[in-house]
Amino acid sequence: MQKLKICCFCETWESGGIESFLNNVLQHINLEKIQVDIVVSCLKKSIFTEPLKQKGIHFFELSGNQRNFLKNYYMFVKLLQKENYNAVHLHIFHGLSLYYACLAKKAGVPVRIVHSHNTALRSSKSQQLKLFIHNIAKNLFSNAATDLWACSALAAQFLFSKRALKQKGFQFIPNGIDTEKFRFRPEVRKQMRRRLELENKLIIGNVGRFCYQKNQTFLLDIFAELVKQKPESRLLLVGEGEEEKALRNKAKTLNIAGQVIFYGVSKQIEYLLWAMDMFVFPSHFEGLGIVAIEAQAAGLPVIVSEFIPQEAYITEQVKRLSLRDSAREWVNEIVHTKSSITGREHYADVVQKAGFNILDVTYRIKKYYKDRLAKENDA
Repeated sequence: MQKLKICCFCETWESGGIESFLNNVLQHINLEKIQVDIVVSCLKKSIFTEPLKQKGIHFFELSGNQRNFLKNYYMFVKLLQKENYNAVHLHIFHGLSLYYACLAKKAGVPVRIVHSHNTALRSSKSQQLKLFIHNIAKNLFSNAATDLWACSALAAQFLFSKRALKQKGFQFIPNGIDTEKFRFRPEVRKQMRRRLELENKLIIGNVGRFCYQKNQTFLLDIFAELVKQKPESRLLLVGEGEEEKALRNKAKTLNIAGQVIFYGVSKQIEYLLWAMDMFVFPSHFEGLGIVAIEAQAAGLPVIVSEFIPQEAYITEQVKRLSLRDSAREWVNEIVHTKSSITGREHYADVVQKAGFNILDVTYRIKKYYKDRLAKENDA
């Protein structure tokens, strides 16, 4: 039997949430009957690339520049013509990227899944213009998709036109994780805290790209207020990004540089989550917030901004505050939130039962690929 050929497209490939989701899914798919190629406009350094290559996933880079639209479109069409894919699965967050679904339709690709992963555009000087173009593009190109997927209702509303949603609806696809991998292990917590030299400290954590979206700059304001009440506190920031230098400088200005750990990226996020006492997630916007799901599976209390979609509220340990609230109000919530290592193992089961187990999500995606393609072949 000939393999199904799936093209998974992303604008850029680095170490963010979309890449994490794809890695989680593809690491659990049996590739004996499916060939998956990852096609990107720009291929950057990522902790996920080598593990996926070892799994048998092929990577194709288009122009190497996300903004070189015409060349990317041209190279994408050429690749579709050469590879003859059964399905294209677009993992995107901007209306202009919907045009890739139009190109796939013109190239005769029978199944064109567009998967929305965010609820807003990244901050920039031209954000209003980009939003204007985004809204025009989503109204023009949404109907080129055969299937609309999203990680939350807000993500679906952001990327797809009202007309397309009314005609086709959308499939809610949870950002699945390996729940067993994140099940709390107290002995590893002790080892990590000892290694980090953070024994007997209150560790507040955050995982994510250092950028406007993740809002670590406000998290530094919060932490600066927290250490006034709890000097034994430490802030563990896991990630990297364009705002790292500015964040380091701000930590110095706030006189908290010695209490903030810029850890960098990690292939063992679960170990760091186990070491933490609380996860604070003040994002300006999120499609879902996969790290908030991971933090809950690790048994952490999670304090989020009002811009985290409701679908991410799985355990009773999630609390929400507004970004309009002051740093002191966030600190009050942190101080009054109970953090205990007792019973943290239980929360992996809670997340699994909520439908976020990667094995269940992967099975659902693989079955959908096969059923959708079978339907097209019968048509």
